[in-house]
Amino acid sequence: MNLNPKNMADTGRLRTGLLALVAVQAVGYAVIAWLSQAFAHDQGFGERPLLAVLGLFGVCFACSVTSGVVAVRLGEGRWLAGVIVAAALVFRGLLLWTPPIQEVDIYRYVWDGAVASQGVSPYRYPPAAVLAAHDGPATDAGGTSPELARLVGLLDASPGLADALRRVHYPELTTIYPPVSQAVFTVTAMLTPLDASVFTRITIMKIALLVFDMATVGMVFWLLRAAGRHMGLAIVYAWCPLVIKEFANSGHLDSIAVCLTMASVCSAARLWCRCGPHAGRWGIASAVLLGLAVGAKIYPVILVPLVTVVTMRKAGLRHGSVACAAAILTSIACLAPMVWPTPGGDPPGASDPPGTSTGLAAFVSRWEINDLVFMVVLENLRPVDPEAHAATAWFAIVPNAWRWSAIRPLAGRLGVDTDRAAFWATRGLTGLVFFLVLLPLLFRVAREPSLPRFLEAAFLTIAWFWLLAPTQNPWYWTWAVPLVPLARGRAWQAVSGLVFLSYLRFWLVYHYPEASVFGTGYGGGQFFDFFVPWVEFGPWFLWLASGAILRRNPVTPTETDGDSLCGQVHRDAGALPL
Repeated sequence: MNLNPKNMADTGRLRTGLLALVAVQAVGYAVIAWLSQAFAHDQGFGERPLLAVLGLFGVCFACSVTSGVVAVRLGEGRWLAGVIVAAALVFRGLLLWTPPIQEVDIYRYVWDGAVASQGVSPYRYPPAAVLAAHDGPATDAGGTSPELARLVGLLDASPGLADALRRVHYPELTTIYPPVSQAVFTVTAMLTPLDASVFTRITIMKIALLVFDMATVGMVFWLLRAAGRHMGLAIVYAWCPLVIKEFANSGHLDSIAVCLTMASVCSAARLWCRCGPHAGRWGIASAVLLGLAVGAKIYPVILVPLVTVVTMRKAGLRHGSVACAAAILTSIACLAPMVWPTPGGDPPGASDPPGTSTGLAAFVSRWEINDLVFMVVLENLRPVDPEAHAATAWFAIVPNAWRWSAIRPLAGRLGVDTDRAAFWATRGLTGLVFFLVLLPLLFRVAREPSLPRFLEAAFLTIAWFWLLAPTQNPWYWTWAVPLVPLARGRAWQAVSGLVFLSYLRFWLVYHYPEASVFGTGYGGGQFFDFFVPWVEFGPWFLWLASGAILRRNPVTPTETDGDSLCGQVHRDAGALPL
């Protein structure tokens, strides 16, 4: 670098600008932390300053995008890396001590960990069964299993844990969280004092989850270097307000799966950095890590075909086959406790009271929120009973008679009602679309096994899986955020800001529980379902499509012959996907 006075002055101005943006974001998160006290559990739903908080997150998002633009104009070095990491820690620290904003999942994590720490399977008893045994009339020893009695005793010994249990959402359902995540919950529970308050318990849990989050930041730095991209692009993940909100404030377990998935991607990337007869070991290591990621949250299973194809192309058919088998067997071993018979001989949930269900079954067969593609297909397949006077989606254009003729026979064959049959039919159609997206990605990587192509395919696999899913919770997008800096197209980073609109559902439900919103005839919940996703995703899909049509310069891999990419780093400050 030419250290003449002009260059030094430009660098000074850029550093000052970046630090000013850090300060603005820190103030924004500090104000959010102050406002978050109004989101304490069961306190004044209608008075919660949700719109103000969402506006502040929007400001922080705009600042993070601008920070990325400034950062890639700076020279790489310890100063920039230090600022990125230090600011990431400060932003997370400001929200760590705050009550979760509009989220309750962490209370289930705390309870699951406490249950497992007592040697009881968290898949055995739904929280409602434990509460019923604790709060109900006393029963003789023969009426309560030793495991259930142990959990009731745990509630008596720990009022903070009892508070957490009473805040668990859908208490009639058993947990849906896989065993690798449960292991983290269990270790956290064992490190938490028995008499800890519910606030202390969730704070310790969030600290554990942030360890995985910051490990992901480190892996983003490594991947950017391996792919020849500017380290300033790490801001896309490290300073992403969505990531900071969902992990530091809400404490979602997805940080575990994201970390393990990124470790798998980094291991696969080593196939380009290590040549020779031992290169295939990195593909197998990637597959094992991917299996562990599946054990933390099931979604990473979608990357198994990609890791298999890459290992085959870079290390040979034998290593690719072993990698595929390793991923599948590790996944099965990790997920087995969710369905394995309990010590008493019954499968999880077998002794649940009538009407309860396993959480995983309910999630797969019923849950739908904040979706656009899935919703449009479903509402045009779901038959409407004219006598039920149910609200019809304004975009349902398929005649109702056609829907009945298509779905009624399917419902009869499946032995379910028409709503459930339409849901499964929609799952089948969107699953087919996802397969049609995944197949070309696999062929492209197989034909041209370059690191940029692999990383782009990994990102697009996760991104389109999310876009086609029926449940598009905002924190699910954190699955893709670490790979956004390595993707083509400016539209993708915008998703991290747009998904905050999904939190408007709470505001609409609080203020329009029954009343028609803007004269549409829909109450708050239905108005959100039928209108907000169109605002959230509609213009974005047009942006994405126009960018794909107008883009004239496809990705040019820096190598295709298996040479070490780690030794051939090419910096491209103009490649920022913002």
